[in-house]
Amino acid sequence: MTREEELRWEARWGPFAGIAAIAAGFLTLLSVPLFLPKDRKGVDQTADFLLSIHDESSSYLVSSIVSALAALLLLGVFLYLFRAVTARGAGVPQWFVYLVIGAPVAYAISRVAYAIQAVDVADEFAASGPIRGETGNDRATDLLNGSALVGGLQIAGTVGVAFLFVMLPLRARRVGLLTPFMGVLGAIAGALVVIPLAGVSSLILAFWLAALGVLLLGRWPGGRGPAWESGEAEPWPTARQRMQPGPATPAPAPGAGATKPESEPVPERPPSRKRRKKRR
Repeated sequence: MTREEELRWEARWGPFAGIAAIAAGFLTLLSVPLFLPKDRKGVDQTADFLLSIHDESSSYLVSSIVSALAALLLLGVFLYLFRAVTARGAGVPQWFVYLVIGAPVAYAISRVAYAIQAVDVADEFAASGPIRGETGNDRATDLLNGSALVGGLQIAGTVGVAFLFVMLPLRARRVGLLTPFMGVLGAIAGALVVIPLAGVSSLILAFWLAALGVLLLGRWPGGRGPAWESGEAEPWPTARQRMQPGPATPAPAPGAGATKPESEPVPERPPSRKRRKKRR
């Protein structure tokens, strides 16, 4: 594919990828308040988590489905960013496309499968009479870890999505498709996928995805980097470079280029009628 064809492809699918990124950020943020478990501090955290699911099983399922939809939208976003990065020679191997496709799908499936399993486990735990303390917490943990298939799929999907959040933004930053701030923030968002922080992870993920969507829609403040227009790897200009004017045209030297006024013709003086006196 030629460079011109690649730029036409990016221009055609960029708006769709931008909308998908914004929608994924919105769904990521929405999934949090749909299910707010009870306080899970202390040794009873897993037991309290199962009891919260038992009390609000519908909300928990809806929250997990919304999170899975956000992961499926990431599939289109990551594919678009992967192709744009690869076209500019970022050094990403072609086989990496299988991870770009497989990780979001595995994460989405595991989210729904784990939610269904957790609802069944929560009902079983509550029906048998929850035991408080370390004994109850250990029993709740054993019940949640009952399916190795779901657990393995969840780990694979989570680690894969986190790796995409880290690798693709950093490579996009290297070839000038993202600002340095966006590249670093994407890597932080990836780390928070694996090590979530309550009240922080979803906000950072949603903010980064929304900002990426604005960029892909061509609405970035100050314009996008030149790499988006040229199709080649070019550094994103700094704020100082954007503020500097273009090369100024040197001012002409004083008098240079000005037309020298023509001097008026001096009238020819008539010959003098006086004769020279002969020397005696």
